[in-house]
Amino acid sequence: MNVKEILDFYTKNGLFQSKHSYQDKLKYIEWFYQYDEITIDVLTDYCTFRQLSGVKNSTINRELNVIKSAFNYYLKYNQTANFKNVFNRFRLFEDDFIPRYLTAVECHELLQSTLKHNNQLLHDFVVLALNTGCRASELTTLTWNNVFLHDRYFIVRNSLSKNKKTVYKPLNTVSIAALYRLKQHKHYVFYNKNTDTHIKSFRRGFEIAVKRSELGAVRIHDLRHTFASFLVKQGVPLYHVSTLLGHSDIRITQRYSHLAPENLHHVLKFLPTLT
Repeated sequence: MNVKEILDFYTKNGLFQSKHSYQDKLKYIEWFYQYDEITIDVLTDYCTFRQLSGVKNSTINRELNVIKSAFNYYLKYNQTANFKNVFNRFRLFEDDFIPRYLTAVECHELLQSTLKHNNQLLHDFVVLALNTGCRASELTTLTWNNVFLHDRYFIVRNSLSKNKKTVYKPLNTVSIAALYRLKQHKHYVFYNKNTDTHIKSFRRGFEIAVKRSELGAVRIHDLRHTFASFLVKQGVPLYHVSTLLGHSDIRITQRYSHLAPENLHHVLKFLPTLT
């Protein structure tokens, strides 16, 4: 088993069209190059090594996911490979992740903060994020040939979505109004006239708006969580929320299920009287 050969094979053939960069993770998993065989002991030694370096379990899991995928890819496409993938089904215990949800009042304060400083582009970006549940990159790379205002939807193409699946995003009246305001360029929805391409990120402006609104720790991705939280609290089935978010598996959407406890209380009425 040549770990470097496996990773090189995966990088060349499996990741060449990926829009994500894995260089930071690949740098650390080069640690496995020193071994001719990867056993569970070697795997746990790596985890211990990374933990002693102050790395969180969630980060280690993401690193291991890359090498796990590399091994699975190599086993699938290299007919001479005959080893077992020790990385399959291995996962470190992670701290509970509790997403940050904004209230309607906090959303209003954030939007007002962007307008007070005349950042209309950021304002409309936040409006669309809150009303479509899109990831930031899905909005910044959006082009007008994928927007259908008359039919009230736009398309996130599979080449630009995280899960490599095409997602249709319905638009409400607020989103349509924002898109009409954004019609300033023939190709890009979020156009940067200084670079003559789409805006790469709203992160800096967003952080300033959050700070001025005194909302505490809020990330752009929390707007996506907020979109989901509003729907779940209104009793929208998780399947529909999962479809709108473009999740690859409804189990990912289960993280929002606790937001509708009244639905769970409702089913308790079917229990017999147990006293």
